[in-house]
Formats: sequence, C-alpha cells, structure tokens
Amino acid sequence: MEDWDEIHGFGSPGEYARFLLWIAEAVAEGALREIPVGSRYSEYCEERWYRAVSGQAWRVVGPDFPFTGAFLKVE
Repeated sequence: MEDWDEIHGFGSPGEYARFLLWIAEAVAEGALREIPVGSRYSEYCEERWYRAVSGQAWRVVGPDFPFTGAFLKVE
C-alpha cells in the first residue's frame, strides 16, 4: 500500500509543478491511473482524480489564489 500523505496547500507554483511531474511519473510507472472526476472539490479549480494500485482514490486540486491547491484522499 502506498504511504502518501495528503497535501493541504502547495508552498509555491514551482512546488505544484514538481508535484505534477511526480504524478506523471507515478502514472507512467503504473502506481496511479487517472479516473473520471466524481464530486468536485470546487467548481473554480482544475481537478484530476487518480486510483492507486491499493484501490485508494486521490484527487489533485490545482491552486487558484488564494487557495493553494491540494492532494487529498477521496472518501
């Protein structure tokens, strides 16, 4: 099972960009696969959902000032 922590806000645009690269690598390696977005976190932010090999779904919510983005488990 993955040992990932939720992220409640990215420290900078650069940190968010690096995180998106990490997500792309995880998809390429098969650790994550993109799935359709269910109930959206916000109608104003870009959002993508992923499912880990463990079955846990995760959402990546892009920053939209003053909101700084998030990486959260989908319950």
